[in-house]
Parts: sequence; structure tokens; C-alpha cells
Amino acid sequence: MSISRSFIPEASNRFIPTTSSSSVYRNCEWTSPQEDSKPIQPSFTPNVSLSLREDVLFNRTDNSSIIQRDHTSSFSSEYGSITSSSIYSTKSTPSIHENPLDLHQETVAEALDFQQGSKVLKFKQDDSKHRSKQKPNSVLDIAGPLFSFLNYKEIMKILINDTNKSGIKKHSKPGKTIIASDILQAPGLRNDYYSNLVSWSFKTNRVAVGLGSKVYLWGVDNHVIQVNYENEELVTAISCSKDDWILIATAGGRILLIDQAENTVVAEYAVRDNKCIFCITWFPDSKTFIAGDDYGEVYIFRATKFNARVSIELIKNFKCHQQHICGIALNIKNNEIAVGANDNCCTIWDLHDICNPLLKFVLPHNAAIKAISYCPWTTSLLATGGGSKDRKIRFWHTTSGTLLNEFYTDAQITSLTWSKYKKEIVATFGFGGTKKSTLLSVYSYPKMIPVIEVNAAYNLRILSSTMSPDFCSICVATNDSTIRIYKLWDKTVEISLNSESRGIGAYGSSIIELVEGICKGSTTIR
Repeated sequence: MSISRSFIPEASNRFIPTTSSSSVYRNCEWTSPQEDSKPIQPSFTPNVSLSLREDVLFNRTDNSSIIQRDHTSSFSSEYGSITSSSIYSTKSTPSIHENPLDLHQETVAEALDFQQGSKVLKFKQDDSKHRSKQKPNSVLDIAGPLFSFLNYKEIMKILINDTNKSGIKKHSKPGKTIIASDILQAPGLRNDYYSNLVSWSFKTNRVAVGLGSKVYLWGVDNHVIQVNYENEELVTAISCSKDDWILIATAGGRILLIDQAENTVVAEYAVRDNKCIFCITWFPDSKTFIAGDDYGEVYIFRATKFNARVSIELIKNFKCHQQHICGIALNIKNNEIAVGANDNCCTIWDLHDICNPLLKFVLPHNAAIKAISYCPWTTSLLATGGGSKDRKIRFWHTTSGTLLNEFYTDAQITSLTWSKYKKEIVATFGFGGTKKSTLLSVYSYPKMIPVIEVNAAYNLRILSSTMSPDFCSICVATNDSTIRIYKLWDKTVEISLNSESRGIGAYGSSIIELVEGICKGSTTIR
């Protein structure tokens, strides 16, 4: 498949690769269950009259971005070209939810035995004017008919003050708002909660993106390279090792091993019964990797090289869950994995003997668990995030299986990543946002105070994410067919795993810290 460059007049250093291939979405009939039993729908339906293609990735960088961006792409089947336009809007997107004050008004009216629909035409109280001018000290000072004369804000202020006096904490202030440093137009990026279609290469510092049946590599030089391989099946997962290798999983159960230096397939493995792989995690040695399929099974592979020939060898496969595997995470010591699935559970497995994984704990949520991340600077600390029917970040001590804390986020959590430089964690969000729509938030740990936020329109959501090789930026795939990059941290000295002072307070329990060998310093008693 050939790639021809089409230069953009206003940005001559960027180009759009175009091809003459047909659209995968017009002929593909493959489907997979989504969270909450919603089937995957192809981004383009067969009855569309245009000739649509999925195999194009190009860059659009605009640092003068306004809060909201609505990206639309126009396709021309006759000339085989793609153009893109962006609509900027400073107006807030109307909410699909009812006014939250309506519920408060109904509740307060019911408590005071007041009918909202009634109209008061006349009052006979002589002191009505006097009482209306006085600011009530509590809700009890509000008489039934006088309720209609009081400013509603005053009533809510009283209720809030009474609530705060009862010991309930006020909501913390939102964190600093940031915008994307780069936005890549990715027509054909599939809107799928389960697929993982972005990965950042440690070796070449390029972002790998899966569009339909093709994979593209984008670099900071705005140069786009198409990975050279033959494939007509949808790409379901991509994962870059710390070496030159990239793994590509397809809907037909194929696993392709790509050498970036040669830009070609060096090995291939076909999963038994054509089971589809949706998540892949590499070990640091860039030889061993773990994959999870849509039937709850986990595979441990090893890529070996002998006499210039590379092969993928299956070490172990075992039944891990009863439903779709959503996410896999490896701990900092590489001897334990956490596996999340669509059956609302996360399992912890001991991998001291990689050929004989042992189940340690089953950690529950109330929805599918895709977001899983081990803390890089404290052993045995795991963060998991629930789907749209759970919306909680939970922190676990994986040595004992203890639930340390939980935090409600008001949205479906699609990924979690710890910072290596600060005691912070970043969460990306999908469905949700009853109060406001947030794409991602950086929280301080363990207080979970928002430090950084990215807000967007209510219908925009993040599907998957990947961290940069320097662990300063995050790249996310969104459901509007764009790839966005946000810089979250500055590169500083990484938090040392061996520093006991860094672990103090991380578990919220002195007993657990004692089990982990973390001891607080104390003065000598004389």
C-alpha cells in the first residue's frame, strides 16, 4: 500500500498520507460486547453514500485552542483526499440533565409542607413585610406561606451552612485547567471502551495509533509512518516494548510482532479458537508479555530470537475471569499482576513462578474494571477504577487484599496512571459527568485533591491512554476521532522506591506500613 504526501498550505511542515484502499467499516461485520451490554458499532455505517477510509492519521497543532473543539472531517471518494475542519465555540454546551435546583426546591418544599404549584394571592399577616426583610437564622424560621417570598439562594445558603456545621466537608476547589499540546486527527478511530489503540514507543518516542485495520506511527516532528504489514482485520490492541518491537492484536485472533527498525512483521501467533486479544502488557525485558482475551483467559508469551529468526512462544494460558478481560497491570517487582474484567472483579495473581500463576485475591467493584495501575514508588499499592455503574477509584494493599480507601469520581474511569515524580495519580474518564464533564484529572495522593483538570463537552470521552517515555505527558484517544497529548508533569528526580520516608502515609495504616517494613523515625526516650 503506497502513501502519498499532501501538504497543507497553512502548515507546510505537516502532511496527510493518503491511500487508495477501501474502507474497512463498510465491509466489516465484526462486533464485540461493550460495557453495559452495548454492542460495538463501527464508526461508519454501511449505508453511508460516501467512500470512507479509516487509514489516515495526520497532525493538527493549535496552541490557541479554546475550551471546546468540535472536529469534523470531509471525505472525497472521487479524488481520494481527506480534508479536516475545526469548529471552535466559546459557548457552553447545554446540559442534558435537568436543573439541579429543581430537585432541591422539591425537597425543601416537601419538608416544609409547601405546594410548589400553588399561587399565594393575598396575605393577612401584619408582620409579613417586617419578617421578609429579616434574614432568617435557620430553616425553622421559615414559615409555610412565607416560603414564596424568600430568595431561594438564601434558603440554600442556610441549608449549606447547617450541613457544614454537621461535619460534612465542603467540595474541594477544582484544579488548574490545561489544554492539549498536540491534537492528531484520526478519522476512523473506533469508539470502543475495550480496545487499546494507542501506545507510546520508548525506543523511538513515536505514538502508535490503530485506525481500522492499519497502524500508524506519529512523531514530534509531525512525520507519520504507516506500519508495513498485510491485514484486513480490525486492530483491537497495540503495545510498544522498551525495545524496537510493537505488538498488534487483531479481531481474528492474530498477534503480530513488528520491528520498528525494519518496519515489517517479524513474527506472528494465532490464538486458539480465534479468540480476540484486547489488552497487552510488556515485561521490562521486552521479551515477555501478557495478553487478555474476550473470554476471560490470560496468556503469557515470550518472544525469542534464534539465528536471526524471531518467534512467539506461549508459556502459559489460564482462565482468569468469566467475562471479557479489560485491563492488565504488572507490579514494580514484576512478580505480580492485576487483571480487571467485565465481571466487575479484579484478580491478583502471584507470578513468582511464571509457569504456575497463583490466585491471591478477588477485588470487587460494581462495574467493569479497565483502569488498573500499580504505584511505582510504593510496593503493594494498587489503584483500580470502575466503569459507568461504579465510578470509584479504589486503593488496595495487594499483600493482604485490604481496601485502603475509595474515591467517587462521578464518571466512568477508563485509565489510571501514577506519577513517578510526585505523589499524584491521573485518571481519565468516559461516560458520566452529571455535574460537569471532565476528560481527565490529576489528584494528589492520598487526599485526592484535584491538581489538574481537563474539561470538555458532555459527550466527549476518553477511551484509552498511554504515557510518554519520560512519564511527563499523557496521550489519550477520544471518541471524536482525535488523539490528544497533555503535559502533566515536569521531569525531575523520580521518587525512590527504597526511600522509607516516601512510603509513610501511603497506605493510611501504621499496621500495613509496619508489614511493608516502613518505620517512622522517633526520638530517643531517656
